[in-house]
Amino acid sequence: CIKNETSYLVVQDRHRVPAWIAITIFISFNLTSTSYNRSPALLYRDVFKESSGGGEGGSRISISSATKEIRRDSIVKLIRPGNHTNIPPPESHIGPNGEKGYVHNPKFLIEHPKPFTIHRDLKQQICLPPGKGVELPEGYAALHKIRNYMETSKEKRDVKLFCATYTYSGGIDKTTAISETWGKKCDGLLFASDNSNLETGHMHLPSNSPNGFTYKGMVQRTRTILAYLYDNFLDDFDFFHISGDDVYLIVENLKEFLASDRVKEWDDTEGKYAFSGFVYQHHKYRNREYLAGGSGYTMSKKMLKDFVEGPLQTCDPMRNGPEEDIAISECAQKLTTEQYFVDSRDAVGAYRYHQCPVQHHATFPTREWGIGTFLLGKALKYQEKKYGYPVVYKDAYISNSSVAFHRISAAEMRRYEIFLYLDGH
Repeated sequence: CIKNETSYLVVQDRHRVPAWIAITIFISFNLTSTSYNRSPALLYRDVFKESSGGGEGGSRISISSATKEIRRDSIVKLIRPGNHTNIPPPESHIGPNGEKGYVHNPKFLIEHPKPFTIHRDLKQQICLPPGKGVELPEGYAALHKIRNYMETSKEKRDVKLFCATYTYSGGIDKTTAISETWGKKCDGLLFASDNSNLETGHMHLPSNSPNGFTYKGMVQRTRTILAYLYDNFLDDFDFFHISGDDVYLIVENLKEFLASDRVKEWDDTEGKYAFSGFVYQHHKYRNREYLAGGSGYTMSKKMLKDFVEGPLQTCDPMRNGPEEDIAISECAQKLTTEQYFVDSRDAVGAYRYHQCPVQHHATFPTREWGIGTFLLGKALKYQEKKYGYPVVYKDAYISNSSVAFHRISAAEMRRYEIFLYLDGH
């Protein structure tokens, strides 16, 4: 429902849009760079003419304060389920009982929480004294500071967060660990998988990738996840975090960051979107960058809506391969002429989104940890050169309000949980 000063225009079915309007939108969206960088909602407002007799001879609908109010207060979706470019239709989602068009319950863990358990075969590994496990003394010290921060912070955390995790049926050990630890702290949760199972919480969400649910199918799998979130949950959540099943998410700190004035002011600014993560330098093109998928990236409701209605449909939709973070970031940059991400560092310049386990960040660069810390070092120098972010390491690198660590095993997730929430020992 698009409002001007005197009347409304209701667009009910995009297939019934007159051909001249569709052509105008297509040309504007694909051939004009300034139009391409604007949200589809703005494009629709610019090209639709009033047809209900409320204006003067079909005058152009203005982008007034009234239309901006409508955009803030209600969500008008421009893409109907099943009409996404190169995304399987909803009927392809098969439920646990074979039903087509299945939509999972995003609050399944809130309604049926799983208790924290330690299998006896892993007890010795998980229950080592603090600093004696894989986290090392330096990593334990960092986790202890994070716990102290969470327990003493008075900052607001009043946002609704959806956590979308891509996995497969072979990842049940990890998704079970997520369910017993950080997963139940999310307001909504998705385990996008190759089957639906009420016991594990997995949801069958196929893509059009010829590589199916393998790592090489990640670009199309992530596109499908974003379309599924848009179709079913856009109205119900403020932010959406997308990551793999080897991530430990500190939900309280992530919510606090997303509820901050910095993020709110950024997302409320026309032409800017709350899209956050850790900036990596492109491994092939040195002047390019992307938000790393390791720790996951987070986008606002506004970002998800405009991304799905714009770049998801038009930005290389047939692309295939494993590098979903590069693909999503490159397409996200089509949304705006402004900086495409919000700075996720804390007030003293320490980082929140981590691409490695805590012990790697706590000891690098004194200790090298292979490709992970190699890429980290390159990224920090790139950010210093392009954005002026000071290079920091160890204690100065790991924020007390950290939100995510990557490359975390199921056993390590439980160990992190003990240090951050349980008795600490």
